[in-house]
Amino acid sequence: MAQVSSEQNVSGPMDPEDDSPNMIVYRKIEDIITKMEDDKAGGVPIRTVKSFLSKIPSVVTGSDIVQWLLKNLSIEDPAEAIHLGSLIAAQGYIFPISDHVLTLKDDGTFYRFQAPYFWPSNCWEPENTDYAIYLCKRTMQNKARLELADYEAVGIPFL
Repeated sequence: MAQVSSEQNVSGPMDPEDDSPNMIVYRKIEDIITKMEDDKAGGVPIRTVKSFLSKIPSVVTGSDIVQWLLKNLSIEDPAEAIHLGSLIAAQGYIFPISDHVLTLKDDGTFYRFQAPYFWPSNCWEPENTDYAIYLCKRTMQNKARLELADYEAVGIPFL
């Protein structure tokens, strides 16, 4: 029987998950998002927008994201930039403010960058209290616009 050495290879990575295909993709997306958020290095303009009765802080438009991707990643086709932006949104790095469909639109739709704490590379799994807070916030918002899904309404008493 072969014996397994308990010593770690010094030249190899400490965490075997760092070399997984998902982690490699996450790191590349995070590099793009970090550059997008950097105002000093020509990132996407992040602004506060006045709505009818309120202000919406820290938003970017879909067209600004598409233009930034075209300019900074040397993409020539706008459809390719929209596709890349939709893939980034599908991974959870940007999300729309008013719509719950995780696709990027090349228009004035408002998006917000996800906080780095919640990036998929951090392997963040919500606890029951985090999910309960999320559900309570959703129910307190405009009910005509954001109704709870059936499984969420059933799950509230069990939290």
